[in-house]
Amino acid sequence: MGNMSKITSVLLYALMAISVILLILFFKATANIPAETDFDTQIELYGGLLDIMMYWAYILIGLAAVAAIIFPLIKMVTNPKDAVKTLISFAVVAVFVFIAYTLADDTVYTTAELPGYDGADNVPGTLKFAGTMLWTTYLLFFGVIASILYAEISKVFK
Repeated sequence: MGNMSKITSVLLYALMAISVILLILFFKATANIPAETDFDTQIELYGGLLDIMMYWAYILIGLAAVAAIIFPLIKMVTNPKDAVKTLISFAVVAVFVFIAYTLADDTVYTTAELPGYDGADNVPGTLKFAGTMLWTTYLLFFGVIASILYAEISKVFK
């Protein structure tokens, strides 16, 4: 096992241990809440624990995002031949996102078309972003299904 592998293993176990300890503390503290306790009282009593859990989740998501960016960059620097494959992958994802962006709609709807909605997010930028994310999800999902079908069907003809 290499030095980097040892470091990541220790880090993984440390993060897992902290997560398990926080979960045990949260469930231990909230296990005996009487059913008749109203929501506001529960938030007063246990809101701090919930905040800690949420902040820990944000930290874990942030670490995962940083690792997802840093480790491919390290690999690209240490192995330039594989850098081409990584850049091609980024280009393919960028093409999917561009196609999704062109398919996304930014039409602003009136309150008559959206009965009961009085929020401030009915603006072109937010609608375009949400549409892009939805279309990206759809395109990637169908791309995965198509690649699975291709892999299985190509096995039949080999």
